[in-house]
Amino acid sequence: MPIDLLKSPHWKAEHLGLPMPDSPHAVSVSLPLWEHNIKYEEGAAEVVSRLQAAYPRFCLHPYVRRLCHEVFGGENGGLIFPSTAAAQRALAYVVWRGGRSARLVALAKQTACGVAVDPDDFSRLREYWQHAGEVLTSRAAELILNGQAVECSETPARQTVRQRLRELRTNPEAEIWLYPCGMAAVAAVWRALRQHDSANPSVQFGFPYVDTLKIQQRFAPADVRFYPVGGRDDLKQLTELLSKQKIAAVLCESTTNPLLTSLDLHALRQLADQHGFLLVIDDTLAACINHDVLPFADVVVTSLTKYFSGYGDVLAGAVTLNPESRHADWLRTALADNFEELLVDVDVDVLEKNSRDVRARVETINRNANQLAGWLIEQPQVAAVYHPSLDSHRFDWMNQHSADHNGGLLSIVLKNPAVATPLVFDHLEVCKGPNLGTNFTLCCPYTILAHFTELDFVEQCGVSRWLLRISVGTEPIEELQTRFERALRNA
Repeated sequence: MPIDLLKSPHWKAEHLGLPMPDSPHAVSVSLPLWEHNIKYEEGAAEVVSRLQAAYPRFCLHPYVRRLCHEVFGGENGGLIFPSTAAAQRALAYVVWRGGRSARLVALAKQTACGVAVDPDDFSRLREYWQHAGEVLTSRAAELILNGQAVECSETPARQTVRQRLRELRTNPEAEIWLYPCGMAAVAAVWRALRQHDSANPSVQFGFPYVDTLKIQQRFAPADVRFYPVGGRDDLKQLTELLSKQKIAAVLCESTTNPLLTSLDLHALRQLADQHGFLLVIDDTLAACINHDVLPFADVVVTSLTKYFSGYGDVLAGAVTLNPESRHADWLRTALADNFEELLVDVDVDVLEKNSRDVRARVETINRNANQLAGWLIEQPQVAAVYHPSLDSHRFDWMNQHSADHNGGLLSIVLKNPAVATPLVFDHLEVCKGPNLGTNFTLCCPYTILAHFTELDFVEQCGVSRWLLRISVGTEPIEELQTRFERALRNA
């Protein structure tokens, strides 16, 4: 029987490297101690060699690693992408970043395609894999290893997933494209945008998930203006920029990850209408049922890996086009020009099954997170709690369904953090590893995992290197509170 992580979480040292959930296709892995996370980022073999799973964009799944070894004959010789077009984009990125050795490698009787590189260029290829998210999933790799064809077809499950997503929007005419993961959806919108406007900079408004900013910083034309707080002062500065310069787009999140900031989408929409730029909103942390941002956006990107799936064993993403956008015609055409069905049938089947209970599951998570955030802010060891329920700048539009619909993600910073944080983290009896939106609670030292090489920079943006990000699950709230109470005693 699979391990029930709701009752038996992976939190001890002995759990290092175990998949979460207990599945060969888990997209998270247990990094239960603070030092494990540090050593993982440093690439220490004593940690990396024990990983039985991984978040697929950051660390190769064992099946993917095995397939790459078979195709390229060793480590760091190349990566397998889900299609020839995706492989060609990866190759072009390596060249753009200064690499010289990339070349395509066909896979017999498969639509997947490899990109081989010399070891010196492998880091550039891994950048594309991570940032663009056009990864070969573990189920696809398993099929190829077994000599089976990987199918991406118009199945009933695929139709059901798209229809389920439409039902979560206020606009039943919303047009939806599915992608292999959330970052692949972001990258697709980026390509469409740059096909339309390659001359003007983009704007990142509010501190985002790491790879959304990296796409703007590292993909052509690599011209971005960054407003990390996303508050009134930043709105004023953005308005001043627009009085002097044309921009291609504003990218933002609602709410932001990891500080759970509520942005003034009304003001951003007004600026977009006035100045003609594209407004791209990532609504992953709205958890599907909480806030419908489509009326404010020209296009919405969503990681379906998180709350929509909810069980942590499949990657997927979506792009939702607002048909009422003034940009809808060219954006629809540009998206269609480079779209392929790359979310494989075996993954779509899992996604459809997992998402059947999305409403009930997220309602439970909402209640738990509200209560846990309110309890944590009262604890003497806690310096700050970030959660929409505690945000004094929350906007009325966020209450369209319920004032209690705040999502399941929260972040905390402890007092005396350099001493207290590792102790509390090590003693916290919940699953610890990357990912969010799962039915089981997950905690990770977010800044360490996402920004290990730029800690000083992100602290200047207001994100503590000691921040703990907590994705609240469906466990009984009394049990969760008890687990946190025991951990906080160590502070």
